[in-house]
Amino acid sequence: MGVRSCAPMLATTSPFSARLPQMWSQFVVSKPIVYVIDDDAAVRDSFHVLFGSHGIEVRCYASSEAFLAAAPPLENSCLLIDVDMPELDGIDLLGRLLRDGFMTPTFLMTGGGIMGSLLSTVDRSDVVLLEKPMVAGELVAEVRKALDAGRTEQRSVGSAPNLKA
Repeated sequence: MGVRSCAPMLATTSPFSARLPQMWSQFVVSKPIVYVIDDDAAVRDSFHVLFGSHGIEVRCYASSEAFLAAAPPLENSCLLIDVDMPELDGIDLLGRLLRDGFMTPTFLMTGGGIMGSLLSTVDRSDVVLLEKPMVAGELVAEVRKALDAGRTEQRSVGSAPNLKA
């Protein structure tokens, strides 16, 4: 018996066929996404090229406010958040996401050195702290691990070794 097309069935106007797209959407596995939140355009561009060249989808935001306004879905994703941003900084953004119940693997990036207050935030939140500049290959590997772990288990946020250059 040959393969039959489902197209004619979808073209009907029955109540069941009208609900098919919504029913199928629950079975669609979204592609993993890395969200980069950094006020430095050069950093955003670099991450876009880096992750894109490894087949990882990336979406960049110039501020915490822009990220929150976009309200992207956080399922099957991880975050790379710059600590030092104007207005709502990376630590405040992370705090807000955690208070709202989002449990997404997260990497906090800093170019200003690691201070005690930053370490205590990282310890309390179980995030990965990265110092700029980072080793590209190691960063891609850790992001892949975070994305893979996020797909296979329910986690709070990511944890990995500090990736210093």
